[in-house]
Amino acid sequence: MSAAPDLSFLSGDTSTSQLIRGMDWSGPGLGPPQQWPQPLRSVVSLMLGSAFPMFVAWGPALQTLYNDAYGEIMGAKHPAGMGQPFLDIWHEIRNDLAPLVARAVGGEAFFMENLPLLMRRHGYDEETWFTFSWSPVRDEVGAVAGFFCACTETTGMVLAERHQRAEQERLQSLFSQAPGFVAIMRGPDHVFEIANQAYVQLTGFRDVIGKPLALALPEVVEQGFVQLLDQVFRTGEPYVGRSVRLMLNRERDAPPTEAWLDFVYQPLRDATGAVNGVFVQGHEVTELQRTQQALLAFSNSIPAIAWVAAADGLLERFNSQWQAYTGQTEQSALGRGWTAALHPDDRAVARQTWDSVRAGNQAWQVEYRLRGADGAYRWFRAHAVPQLDATGRVLRWFGTTTDIEDSRTAAQVLRHADRQKDEFLATLAHELRNPLAPIRTAVQLLTSPGSTAEMRERATAVIGRQVGHMAHLLDDLIDIARITRRRLDLKKEWVSVDELVETALETARPLAHDKKQSLSASVASPGLHLVADPVRVAQILSNLLNNASKYTDVGGRISLEVSLESQGLCFSVSDSGIGMSEAAIGHVFAMFAQEQSALDRSEGGLGIGLALVKGLVELHGGSVSAHSDGADRGSRFVVTLPGSAPARATAPVSDASVAPPGCIRTVLLADDNRDAADVLAELLRLDGHLVHTVSDGLQAVELAAQLRPDVLVLDIGMPGMNGYEVARHVRAQPWGSRPLLIAATGWGQEDDRQKALAAGFDLHLTKPFDPLQLSTVISERVF
Repeated sequence: MSAAPDLSFLSGDTSTSQLIRGMDWSGPGLGPPQQWPQPLRSVVSLMLGSAFPMFVAWGPALQTLYNDAYGEIMGAKHPAGMGQPFLDIWHEIRNDLAPLVARAVGGEAFFMENLPLLMRRHGYDEETWFTFSWSPVRDEVGAVAGFFCACTETTGMVLAERHQRAEQERLQSLFSQAPGFVAIMRGPDHVFEIANQAYVQLTGFRDVIGKPLALALPEVVEQGFVQLLDQVFRTGEPYVGRSVRLMLNRERDAPPTEAWLDFVYQPLRDATGAVNGVFVQGHEVTELQRTQQALLAFSNSIPAIAWVAAADGLLERFNSQWQAYTGQTEQSALGRGWTAALHPDDRAVARQTWDSVRAGNQAWQVEYRLRGADGAYRWFRAHAVPQLDATGRVLRWFGTTTDIEDSRTAAQVLRHADRQKDEFLATLAHELRNPLAPIRTAVQLLTSPGSTAEMRERATAVIGRQVGHMAHLLDDLIDIARITRRRLDLKKEWVSVDELVETALETARPLAHDKKQSLSASVASPGLHLVADPVRVAQILSNLLNNASKYTDVGGRISLEVSLESQGLCFSVSDSGIGMSEAAIGHVFAMFAQEQSALDRSEGGLGIGLALVKGLVELHGGSVSAHSDGADRGSRFVVTLPGSAPARATAPVSDASVAPPGCIRTVLLADDNRDAADVLAELLRLDGHLVHTVSDGLQAVELAAQLRPDVLVLDIGMPGMNGYEVARHVRAQPWGSRPLLIAATGWGQEDDRQKALAAGFDLHLTKPFDPLQLSTVISERVF
């Protein structure tokens, strides 16, 4: 049994996810997404879930897949570019990109900042700049199969930087030694003496010259900047600020806006060396800070744990997923602190892996267990790639650690299911082969010239019993399939519980009698009735009784007790048999389940009987449970069905006329299995009927037109015309409404029955059927 194809990596609601799902990938190249290799699936899943522009180029043609953010970068090339070769999409800059592609498919990971490209994406050439991170992507065997790229368009930033540089060049004549914003403040009140244009721009073009800082920029007082200036003025020690957050009122009557600054406060001294002012110089790094925040947010958006390690393996940084899973802070996990979350049995493996890769420069992966904040361990796969310098020396490692607990569990479940399948097929072959041996022997005895009438009678009985056994096995398999596919329909009616019990006992008595077992039944309240399918409830009870008999030794006891409880009608089947272990009770109703101690018993079985019981009980809205005190202590199965009531009046019997037995009919039997047709014809002839046989549909149509038979027994799968076609043809004839049409076929699903009725058949019999049933139907038909 194979798992359904997994397309969860394309399950997002982004426009590119929908585009990929809707495209026809059946041609050469990537192929259907269900067949995409796992590395490609993982990268596509990561990419589609990200708000950061990304694409992946895969396969010999480097077919390109990308996310919504990258689609915006492509402009008019989207959506037609989806799935196209990467260099064909950007044909106008092929010469610029081809060397980069060669590096990536050659296995090199690299980063390029503000790469200039002359692109045509809106119908005209435009000068653009991009920052790229290129990484090779390897297939399952470790070969480079494509590359992955995370990129951001920095055109705006580069143009802004150009503008800033031009402005700085203009101001250089005034402040040749001071790039960025510059100001000079004098005295302990920090009065502005000089402020260049950049400084004025930073503060919102306010007039600050000649004013103390607290008056010129009052919003900065409570943010600690005045205190810093006081400190520098008092101590004479410079102060350097890195990525310092500042809220400024840049527009009148508008909320403060956020700015991030790199700056230095440098003390100024008079001729005596006393501090008399502070020189302020710095840069606004708001865009850089926002980019870094975006990259951090991107890292934290990855479901996997992402990390950076030094060349020697000491961890330098984690994303937020580490603390979310382990509960360990990033600070405590740095260096080798993270190993505290490793399972003790896996620490040696992790240490050996780091020791082995430290001297190399290749990507690697290892699996180990990590303890979560709840104390439970789960399996993870760590994967890392190196960042190399120009000489090939490892500078640091970039890695992800992904939770694979569910996939490992699923793999174990699949392996278990595969073993169950193999065991079931072996058991099925055994169970079907067993009756074939006596049947073959009986056939030889029947055809032996030296056999007596008594011997032939016994041989015929053997064949009948063994065929019945095989038919029972096949019926159980079909019922299980119907229940699994939710295609089994119940035919509920008001049925006597006493009759259900008696029917089940009749079915179970032969096996119990052969093993000299005591079989008893008791009904707490005579005359109980139940709204249920009588055939299926009798099947439930007989399966439980036969199961009890199978696993009870010779001379044992089996009982069926019926009681009326508040939750419904309870049927309890108890035995004095081999019993069950506590572990076996937990899966006794599973498909193909058998208690290990029972596997060497001669009764055998497919191990589907109790699964069938559970399915039929649940279809009735009931429940079933198993109980045992252990090995050799017997077992008890309790079935509870709703909808019971005390006795009620018997429903009136139909007065439809019944034909007297012994009426001679003309029967046309069509079946391409000549042996089956001939044997059935002989049985019907014994009843006095006039039987004609043909082996295909065309012959059946021709002979039916001549004979105009009373009964047509038709196989469905025949050459020439199938049974459905023959039935429709007969019903279309002037005389075609009179005959009794019976479908006799190995196709026994509910859909097959409905097709037969729609084609004009009166009755659908599933092979192998009881010939007496067919004989009775023909004899009792009123023509």
